[in-house]
Formats: sequence, structure tokens, C-alpha cells
Amino acid sequence: MCGVAGLACLRSDCSRAHEVVVGALCDRQAHRGPDDQGVVVLDDVCLGSRRLSILDVSAAGHMPMSDPTGRWWVVHNGEIYNFRDIRRELEGEGHVFVSESDTEVILHAFMEWGTDAFQRFVGMFATALYDRNTRSLTLVRDRYGIKPLYYVEVGGHLLFSSELKALLDRSAPARVDRQKLTEWLLYRNVDALTPETLVEGVRSVMPGQILQVRGGEIIESTFYQPLSFVDETVYREQRTAGSAELVERVEGTLREAVRSRLVSDVPVGTLCSGGLDSSLVTALAAEFTTQITAFHVSVAEAPNLDERRFAERLTRNLGIELVSHDLTAASFRATLPRAVYHSDLPLTHPNSVAYLQISEVARAHGVIVLQSGEGADELFGGYSWSYRRLRTLQRLRGLLRLVPGSMVDRFILLAYSMAGLPATTHKFREVLPATVAAIDRFAREDWAARCEEAYGFVDDAMDRRLLGRMLADLSDFLAPLLRRLDRMTMAASVESRVPFLDHRLVHQAINLPLSYRIGARADKWLLKRVADTHLPRSNVWRKKMGFPLPLGDFIGPLAILEAFTDGFCERILGYARSALEDRVTRWAEDPFAFFGLLTLEMWGRMFVMGEELGEVEFRFGVEAGAGDRVEVADTRSRAVGTG
Repeated sequence: MCGVAGLACLRSDCSRAHEVVVGALCDRQAHRGPDDQGVVVLDDVCLGSRRLSILDVSAAGHMPMSDPTGRWWVVHNGEIYNFRDIRRELEGEGHVFVSESDTEVILHAFMEWGTDAFQRFVGMFATALYDRNTRSLTLVRDRYGIKPLYYVEVGGHLLFSSELKALLDRSAPARVDRQKLTEWLLYRNVDALTPETLVEGVRSVMPGQILQVRGGEIIESTFYQPLSFVDETVYREQRTAGSAELVERVEGTLREAVRSRLVSDVPVGTLCSGGLDSSLVTALAAEFTTQITAFHVSVAEAPNLDERRFAERLTRNLGIELVSHDLTAASFRATLPRAVYHSDLPLTHPNSVAYLQISEVARAHGVIVLQSGEGADELFGGYSWSYRRLRTLQRLRGLLRLVPGSMVDRFILLAYSMAGLPATTHKFREVLPATVAAIDRFAREDWAARCEEAYGFVDDAMDRRLLGRMLADLSDFLAPLLRRLDRMTMAASVESRVPFLDHRLVHQAINLPLSYRIGARADKWLLKRVADTHLPRSNVWRKKMGFPLPLGDFIGPLAILEAFTDGFCERILGYARSALEDRVTRWAEDPFAFFGLLTLEMWGRMFVMGEELGEVEFRFGVEAGAGDRVEVADTRSRAVGTG
């Protein structure tokens, strides 16, 4: 919905122009809110907003927003989908409203219930609230971290912003957090479990966390933790319920989640890859309105990876419009540096570029809100390479006990050697697992153990482990996917909504027995049963593709050795030049590894070395600004009938 920013001055002798500082924070994320802007100074606090107008697009929705007395103030990024229900309850308590926005409802809910208000919200939010009477600033982030919120303490001030880049001092180089860089290199994820980021000093408000700043102190608390909603009673009741009953329940909750996320005063569409999750969201949305457009990215240059035919079949059956955009190798390269810039991190997923382009296409077609299918795989067991493979490996472990130890050692060393690891290093087999676990200070290992322990009432040890893994992924593996969705859509001034992360649906899913999530023959078994009545059967039961790209064909021309010379990896990180040259010249042996190195170099040049986006584009042979000119495909289809 918006970009928020602000500061709390922790000094008594401050002479800084707070309004200028916060105005600059807002300007750095103007893409998040092109419709309106505002900055207000309130005592030692300053609040700022860049608004993307979605609910009540009139001036009444302007932020920063206050109550009639001027005591309470708010800036808000996100949407509260049940705001009308909460508004009616507050009106019964005597509250009077002057707008039709959810922002005003957040403000009055906080006035009435304090931080308990956050438990009542259905939606996504990164919000700052200020009480002038108590001089207390409250920062809060939604349950699953759909919307971002960063902060940093510098020069006696706490500064906060929706995007990390806004908090970087353009006059002083940022310092890389080497601990988090090591984690990123191993996991391609630094968004989860700890507040530290890739930049020293810049921290993230954690999902479900509240930060209150008062009297120079920062007090942290948590209003939501998914582990607390693993419930033995609910689990056992769902285990005894029939499959038809569970399908009906999940379908009802998901349908309501999709319906509520259609609330908007501007056009709403869906991101529809043609896969199960986004197709089901699209089909359910079309039940409530045919005035909806589905947006699809086609990889026409790689027909074996292209899912367009599935998206076309679905939208033809639904009788809604499909806008399909062709992602080409040339447009991928042209957009890549800008995708890195907007991500605030080196890219984890190459298809981030596709998300950015299709968001720009949606915006060009006048669609400002998109619903997406993120979260379904973590909730319903959609990663066969993870969950089903883990179950297989656990079963094989029992068989390995029958194999002589010397043979097991040889199998393991062979696997290490084939992966390019130094298998002959002394005690390598014994040292590597412990080293990997220690790299992030055992945070992921501890989190996985806590999630498994939450299912202590489940009798089968294998089920406990797999259920725990899925729950852990809800806070870990999902985090970079939500970053991708938020940053790439908001870069195009488009809001993304995630119905699968409605917390009521999450609580149903995490208490489902494993057999309903990883069926004997199909992953996401229960969700596929739901989809069976809404989608063509061939869209439901086919093999998951996961939006892959022909990465080797796309990035080869970016393997420019000179672009890495004396750059971030060499000069700042100290990479050996010969090894760096070897990795660049042999990029084709492992395109994904080179992609990580490439986006790390781009990120470091922009975020640490202070180079402008245009400089990085030029360095890698991308025409400056070419990424801003994504061609809007005229590939539309609209048909009514069953097809």
C-alpha cells in the first residue's frame, strides 16, 4: 500500500532538521507510494509516508493521519481486510470516523485497545503509531512478515523505513555484516529468524514483533508466534474428521481469504503462473467478480518450461481476461540490475526479474492490486524436493545400518567429491555438518528443533519431523519469497496480497495430519482436492514446475570479467582474483552459482561502494534505463464458457 518512514530522536541536544531527514527517507522509496506524500514533526518524533492509494483514494486517506484531538498519529503500509467489521465495533464504543480507509481504523483500534488491537487484524501491515501524551512510538509488523520494516540507530536517532536502501547514508559507505554474508552464501536467505541484515547496524522488525520507543529506550515484545497455534486438540479432531469435511473447511476458509482480499477502490488482478496455487486463487476470485484480470509470465524461448497453456485454459474456462507477458533473455538482462536494486539484497531467485516485469505490465494495464499464491507450498507440503525427499532419506537411513561402516564412509566421500567439496580434508565428514549448523549460530537448527517439539503429541517420529520442517519453513524458507513478492511488485507501485497467509487458514493447515499434506501419491493432497472442483483436472494433478527459467541462456552475456575487476567481491570482500576469474569464465558449469556471484557483485557496487544503478547497468553492458522500458505485451485473451 505504501512506504513508511520516520525517526525518534533519542538526544536532548539535537539540532538536526528531522523533517528533512524523514523527507529524504520517503524520497528513496517513492516508488512504493506515487499518489501522495506527507511528513509531520511531533515533538521528538517525525513520521513520513509515501502513499499508494487503494482504500479511500480521496484526501481523507492522507498520511500521516491523526485523531481529531491530534494526540494519536499513524503511518501504515499494508491492508487490514476486516477493517469494516472492526470499524463497526469501534463505532459502538463511540468512535467517529471521517474517512473510508483502513488506516483510520488501525489508529482508533490502537486508541481503544492498545497493542491488543494487532491480534484483531486480518491482513498485512508494517505500521508506526505515536502517542503524544506518553511520547511513545510503536512499530509493529504483521504475523508472517509480508510487509517489511527496517530500523537503525545512528547519531542519537532511531530511523525506520519500509526499505533498507532508504536507511543507508549516501555520504558514507555501508559496511557488510560478514556473519550475515556467510549465511547468505550458504542459505541465500538472511530475512529469517534474526533481525540482523546484510548491512551492519540495520535491523528488521521481526514478523509478529512490536517495538516501543519511549524515553530513549527500545522495548521489544511479540504479539504473534506460529508455534503457539499448534494445537493437539485441533490436530486430533482434524485427524478423526473425514477428508470430505476437511476439504470443505479448508475451501471455505480459503474462499473467504480470497474474497476479503478483493476489497479495494482500485482494480484488482491476480498473478497466475498456471500452477496450482495461483490458479486456485484466480478461480476463487473469479467466483466473486468477473471484473478481474489474470497476469501471466510466459517463457516462450523455453517451451518446455512455459506454463502459458495452463493459464490460458483456466482463464478461458473462467471467462476472465488473461494478459500474458513474454520474458525474453534480452529483457531479463536489461531488468536484472534494477531488480537487485529494488530487492535490497543480492537476488535469491532469478525469477524475481519476471515478478518485476509482470508487475509493471499490470500497472500499465491499470491494475494496482494483485493476489498471489505464496505460502501454499509451506502450508500444504508442496516441496517434494524437501519434504518427500526428507521422508525418503529417513527411511534409507534405516537401511544404511545394514551396510558396513567403511562402505557408508565411501558413499559419503564420493557424494562430497562429486559436489566439488574437499572430501580428502582431515575429518571432513565429521566436521562439515557441525560447521554448517554453526554458521548461523545454530539459529536454524534451534528453530527446526522447536518446531518439531511443538508436535510432541504426534506419535510417529517421522511425522513429527516433517510437520516441524513445514512449520519452520513458514518463518524461514518463505521469508525470501515474501521479500521477492513485496519488493518486485512495489517497485512497480503495485500491491500484492497473499490469501494463503490469512492466519485463520494457516492455523487450520499447521494442525492437519501429515497424510493430508503429503499424500501417498501426491503432494498438497488436500489442497488438490479443494482445487478439483474449481480447476481443469490437468491443471491440478500435473507435476509441479515452480516457475523455472533457462538461466544459462539468460545470463551468459553478463559473464564479463572486466565488470568484476577491482569491484565489490575483489576489493571489499577480498576474493582472490584468479579464483574470481575462474568462476566468471567457467560460469556455464553452474549458472545458478554464477547468478549468485553476479547479483552479489551488483548489490555490493550499489549498496556498499555507492555506485548508481546506471553505472552498474553500463558496467554489465545493459543500456542505462533499458529495464524501465519493459514492453507491455498485447497478448490478451477473454472467452466465456467452459472451453
